[in-house]
Amino acid sequence: GREPLLNERVLRSPGYVLGTGLGTLYMAGSTAIFFVLTVYLQQGLGYSALLAGLATMPYAVGSAVAAAWGGRIVVRVGRPLVVAGTLVMAAGIAATLLTALPLLVAGIGSGLVITPNQALTLQDVPVDQGGTAGGMQQTSQRIGSSIGIALVATVFFAVLSASGQQFGTALAAGLLVVLVSVLAAFALGLADVLRRRRARPDIT
Repeated sequence: GREPLLNERVLRSPGYVLGTGLGTLYMAGSTAIFFVLTVYLQQGLGYSALLAGLATMPYAVGSAVAAAWGGRIVVRVGRPLVVAGTLVMAAGIAATLLTALPLLVAGIGSGLVITPNQALTLQDVPVDQGGTAGGMQQTSQRIGSSIGIALVATVFFAVLSASGQQFGTALAAGLLVVLVSVLAAFALGLADVLRRRRARPDIT
């Protein structure tokens, strides 16, 4: 009979539920990228820690620039911006299977997802529940990150062992898991876009 941590009004909001799920799946994949790439670059290619960090820097640059831009236009564009970001991210990951240069593209996609998704997810939440809903959203993303890293690492090292220490093969397997996670986030974002369009009143 006590007051719940998260009010049922929040849990009944499709935008919040879909947005939180999107963020959780997205973070499960995107966070794990750096783990497998770092292991691949340092142990597989023999890079120093500094060079490995520099090799992944394009992702951070793309993400920072896109996040600043996406934060300014998210109110005008809405959920399609996040959906586009997941597709750009997926394209960057798929291309990274061949070369590391598309990390810049993946970073741009990431910048169009994380910040805009948080704003859109909390948009329909009652003001008095905003702090708690935001905290729950962040918690779910941290849980997603932990599960994602554990899953991608398991696949990476299993393939590495089975392939006779072929780091390139193991990297590809790990990035495929990341790609599946990001595409699942895309599916949730697309579902929210379609839901919002159906709910939009017909002006005609």
